[in-house]
Amino acid sequence: MGVTIVVQLVLVPLYLSHLGKEKFGVLAMILAANNYVAIGVGWLSGGMARIMAERAAINDVKGFRSAYAFAKWLYVGYAILVVLVFWITVPLLIPNALKDIEIVTALLLACLYLILLYEYNADRLAFNACHKQSKSNRNEMIGQIIFAVGVLAGLHAEWGLAGVISAQIGGIFTIRTLAWFYWGKDVYQFAWMKSIPDFRDLWSRVSGKMGREYVIYGILLLTLQADVLVLGWLTDPETVANYYLLWRIPEVIILVFWRIPGSYAPFLIAMDTREEHDGLQKNYKRGLYFMMAVAGVAALIYGTIGSWVVTIWVGDNAPEGQLPYLLAATAMFFLAVSRWPADIAYSLINTKPLNRIVALELAAKLTIVLLFFSTFGYITPILAVTIVHGLLVFYLYLWLGRNTILFVAKKNGNEDRIIKNGGN
Repeated sequence: MGVTIVVQLVLVPLYLSHLGKEKFGVLAMILAANNYVAIGVGWLSGGMARIMAERAAINDVKGFRSAYAFAKWLYVGYAILVVLVFWITVPLLIPNALKDIEIVTALLLACLYLILLYEYNADRLAFNACHKQSKSNRNEMIGQIIFAVGVLAGLHAEWGLAGVISAQIGGIFTIRTLAWFYWGKDVYQFAWMKSIPDFRDLWSRVSGKMGREYVIYGILLLTLQADVLVLGWLTDPETVANYYLLWRIPEVIILVFWRIPGSYAPFLIAMDTREEHDGLQKNYKRGLYFMMAVAGVAALIYGTIGSWVVTIWVGDNAPEGQLPYLLAATAMFFLAVSRWPADIAYSLINTKPLNRIVALELAAKLTIVLLFFSTFGYITPILAVTIVHGLLVFYLYLWLGRNTILFVAKKNGNEDRIIKNGGN
């Protein structure tokens, strides 16, 4: 993530100088759309992360291989379906974009990138499930470096948007190749399978109650993060670029903090599988206090010197005024910390109250954005996050985290012991 931060922050000024603010806004919307595509496959990501971690916890090598192959087929099939639907609907959604050959080329390359990215998703889940995140991180770090070199070469050659997306393809292809070599030497010997022995059982589980809860959460969470797409609908690419420049540094910091609960999820699932609920309770509290401390320090720094940092970063393109940076710092704190209890509930399948909280957050945020965008402009999404979390939602997430440990303990008859040890 450190490499990713450096790469992203270094490249943005180059994007602005070579592409211009308007094309940079288009690039931001393409990247945001790629992220939002996951809205239709969140059930698979959540369900397979749980299934793989369970099978890794009990050393079920054969079952792990089967789950990996199952995820591969579904991920790639979904990506191809998305690409087909996109090109059927794009003449209706953005007809003017098809008149620009540079944008059309970039969209075609973005579709190829999407398929490669989804093909690798099963590998990312497998690395996490068998507690080999360091291998995945190493591969992704190398991929980021390849991406950065490719962007520099593409911008120097004046390939425009197509050069940037081509660099993304080079980065993900590198990551995928490294994973393929690693699994070939590993005990799991992962590979594509023509026939998956327990296909029906896997499908039944990921498409059942657990899958439905995960897909609802995925839709809600991705919509919460779709500010760039919402702004693109409400306004022009240049305004989108202003929002991106203000929010990019806090967003990258949030993504770093979110990797903490994300990377820890397989350990939480393993403890739940082995009914180690005292360990869950202790680790939840320690993680929450740690997240509050580091997010608080990051928010204090950005709120104080964020304007100066962004001005050094992108010069005159930096948003003006101190208030936007204070709001961004506050929103960053809330979003970073709330992900810890949210991921606890997500990993331990306490998804019903989680979905209700996220739905409330989304509804309140969109209402504020639509009502007050004409008054506050591009800072409205950040203002909405601060208001919604500060008044209620943040405290609901904290409540959710405390009660999730009791929820899983109750399922296994250990509720009384958890309460006795301070779980309530």
